Order: sequence, then C-alpha cells, then structure tokens
Amino acid sequence: MKKSDSRSSRGGFTLIEVVVSTALLAVVCTGFLMMTAANAGQMSREQRLEQSNYILSARAGQGEGDPTGETIAVEFSLEGTNQVREIFEQYEITESGEDAGNHMTFYRHR
Repeated sequence: MKKSDSRSSRGGFTLIEVVVSTALLAVVCTGFLMMTAANAGQMSREQRLEQSNYILSARAGQGEGDPTGETIAVEFSLEGTNQVREIFEQYEITESGEDAGNHMTFYRHR
C-alpha cells in the first residue's frame, strides 16, 4: 500500500499560519478599539462644550453678563450727509461648574 503525501493531499492551513493570522487580526482590532475610544472621549468633550455654549447663549439672551468696558462703533452712511452711528458694548459671561474655562463674549446695543 502506498501512502499519499499527507501535506499535499489535505487542504487547510498549518498551525503557524493560523497563529500568525490570529495575531495580525488581534493587532488590527486593538488599533480600531483604541481609535474608537479616543473618538468617543473627544465626542463627549465636544458635547459638553456644545451644551455649555447653549447655556451661555441662553443666559446672555436673558441679560446676564459682565461689561468689559470696551465698545464697538458701527457707522452707516449714504451718499448724502446722512450718517448713523450705532454703539455696542462688550459683555462677557463665564460658565460655572465642570467647564469653568468656557466663556462667551458678546455685544449689546447701547
């Protein structure tokens, strides 16, 4: 009886091929997981800042804010002698709490 070459007659992968491909897959998956975790942290921070900006805008709309003492003047003129000057005062409002560094600068008509 003649034995056939067991390596060539059977299909499949060798043990070393399976180990190498599993290790490569683990490295790729780890990279994707690390990237996803970093993105989730960044998105969480952006959401907190967006919420903080929304709150600051609402508070500014209600008349809150501290004057900074600076003003801006806008002049409108037509081709004649008609000239209008509008003056706006600068205000600043700061968020309290977790995002204490977030602040908003805005202007109000004098």
